[in-house]
Amino acid sequence: MRTRAAELAELVESGIDQAVAALRCAVAEDLSFDELTALLTRTITCRNRLDAAVSGVVGTLDTAAEAAKGELTMALSPASWLSYVLHVPASAAHAQVRLARQLPSPPATAAAFSRGELSPHHASTIARAVESVGRGGGDVADAERLMLQEARERDPYDLHRWGLSLLHRLAPREMVAEEERRRQRRHFHLSERFDGGFELAGYLDPIGGVALKTAINGLLGPRPKDDQRTPGQRRADALVELATRVMDSGTLPMRGGERPHLNILVSLETLRGDPGAPAALLNHGFPISGVAARELSGDAIARLIVVDVRGDPLHMGRRFRTAPPKLSDALTIRDGHCAWPGCDRPPAWCQRDHEKPWAAGGPTDIDSMRLLCVPHHGRLGKGWRLERLPDRRVVVRPPPRL
Repeated sequence: MRTRAAELAELVESGIDQAVAALRCAVAEDLSFDELTALLTRTITCRNRLDAAVSGVVGTLDTAAEAAKGELTMALSPASWLSYVLHVPASAAHAQVRLARQLPSPPATAAAFSRGELSPHHASTIARAVESVGRGGGDVADAERLMLQEARERDPYDLHRWGLSLLHRLAPREMVAEEERRRQRRHFHLSERFDGGFELAGYLDPIGGVALKTAINGLLGPRPKDDQRTPGQRRADALVELATRVMDSGTLPMRGGERPHLNILVSLETLRGDPGAPAALLNHGFPISGVAARELSGDAIARLIVVDVRGDPLHMGRRFRTAPPKLSDALTIRDGHCAWPGCDRPPAWCQRDHEKPWAAGGPTDIDSMRLLCVPHHGRLGKGWRLERLPDRRVVVRPPPRL
């Protein structure tokens, strides 16, 4: 028996199929430039309407999740739940939830978004500007009207800056408060991508941003004639060199009794370059070649954890209650972050937790421990359970209902 949700999903798919077929016809047919432009204009309007409808569904899901206090989302926030279930970037999921919470107020903006006259970025920019004016005691109706007028001619990037000027006109004290909040919102994210590389995202206040840019430019210096790197590659290399120089200097604070360093888990066979040897593992468990491991072995910022067939140093039995440094490093490499599904808190924020409590006979070894952040570790004391399936996946079991 089909559910109502399945029926609605089929309606959505049917409409999308028709839209995709029409656009593919446009690709195949000999349309003029003006005809293509007109088609794209109407298509983007329709896409905005779809985005507005999706935002409404996200808002309904968000309300239901908040009312259930985490029981429907494995104790994750609604945005983290969407990111985990839909496999979308966390930033995109948070943007979706934030926009859903901002609307349907202001009303004229929500209506224009529903008609397809605004993109999601425009709608979010207007809602944020109107909210700021209202917080500062200004005329929100006037602010919304002016922002909607400017949205017809400005992209979201330019509209946001125009909105800040409007805020200074209508609520100058709030402008000052907004500057301080902007400074407080500074953040930096370093996220591992599917291919093992890392993606950087963040925000710095003007002073912090200029300081970082100045340091990078200082390392770059004049471009050598034989340097074939792109400007972006040169900046990336300079940023890595900044980190390497600081680690190599030995001036970083100690964490867990040790200076920060790179961890490499490698077998003797891999170091020797034996045929069929397994790949080495770098910090969060990403495979690297034996060649790369050997190159890093001579680097002062790297530490090799060697495993050989005569003795596995990762299995400590019950000699220790807490994870020794090598075991802690191995957990960091294997898990990479909190083991709670959907949580990305880094190893430095996590406890080395026994799946079976040590006092109850749980061993201190790699197969019986996991990284668990403090908030999620606290949930274990409230009836929540983590269960490791035979395929090594971890699932969350909420407390039984009374």
